[in-house]
Amino acid sequence: MTVGEYIKERRKALGLPASEVARIAGISAEYVHYIEKGARKSPTLDVIMRILRALQADPNEFLLETGYLPVNVEPAPLKIVRKVPIISWVAAGNWRQDGAPGDSAGAGEWTETDVRGKKVFALKVKGDSMIPEFTEGEVIIVNPDVEAVPGDYVVVKNDEEATFKQLKKLGKTLFLHPLNPKYEDVELKKGGQRYRIIGKVVRKEKKY
Repeated sequence: MTVGEYIKERRKALGLPASEVARIAGISAEYVHYIEKGARKSPTLDVIMRILRALQADPNEFLLETGYLPVNVEPAPLKIVRKVPIISWVAAGNWRQDGAPGDSAGAGEWTETDVRGKKVFALKVKGDSMIPEFTEGEVIIVNPDVEAVPGDYVVVKNDEEATFKQLKKLGKTLFLHPLNPKYEDVELKKGGQRYRIIGKVVRKEKKY
């Protein structure tokens, strides 16, 4: 069994879309499909381990089934942990296309992450619109430099505020979807109400 076949078979057995595996593993859904289709260049061990965690797979079983060895590939990069600002939702609403959201220099809180990117920032979840996956007080890491596709979680803004929802698509129409069923979907662009995507949510810190 090839690496791609194993990942695709495991993913389908769990009923997971490629976008969800990509979100958990911190890679793009396109890259997941690329691997499943038989990538010419084997993924690094770091990427493989993140995908296996997303699939709740046993690494020993994976090695036994595929015979995967990270030979003649780029070495997995060392995870460099750094501090990023936890900004307010008001600051996120003041996001600028040419810089970081709001004024991160004045951030009162910081969190550590190994997510790379010059404009990466963090937010504290507020409200109950994204439960049960995201609860109030959890910290989410947002990367403005990663392209979001339907199925991803995104932070968006309009002229007044920032909000956090799941991006979905029906036909040619993009929607902002709250996971809590008591709230309704909102079109990304509808008349005078136009939301702009600030960045993709690439990770969260779980509260225990």
